[in-house]
Amino acid sequence: MNSVIVDTNPLVYIYNGIADFGRNYAALLGDLSVRYNLIISKLVYGELSLIFKNSELLNNFLSDTGIIIGEIDPKIYVIAAKRWNTYKKRRILICQRCGKKLAQLICKECNSEINIRQHILTDFVIGAHALQTKERKIVTSDKGYYSTYFPELTIISTDS
Repeated sequence: MNSVIVDTNPLVYIYNGIADFGRNYAALLGDLSVRYNLIISKLVYGELSLIFKNSELLNNFLSDTGIIIGEIDPKIYVIAAKRWNTYKKRRILICQRCGKKLAQLICKECNSEINIRQHILTDFVIGAHALQTKERKIVTSDKGYYSTYFPELTIISTDS
């Protein structure tokens, strides 16, 4: 069966019952699970462990949703690091939904530029993990970010 990588944020929305987001992502993953294996990386598992009371609850959630933990080829980490480095050098703010570049933030007191790092290397590993699959698909709410740094991916979101 073909595979789709699932980012952390849709699963957080589902587990926390966040209004429309949670219901919509639950329905989307349910539909996708008929045609695809739903896969998360061990990094996503680690991020999810922060919102579950214990690993038993997390493992039950993954089992109930049919999500499996996939392996990442070591070459994927190199791709992720190179793309993260590009991101780090750009130091621009990008809307997570649409990918629009935002103006710089300036402190109102001293007029200094405020640097905000929106994404960490883990986000890039998750995106690169999707490159490893034949389908190159990822389920995420961070469409703008992934379409900017991983243009070869098909982004699946509840608003796509």
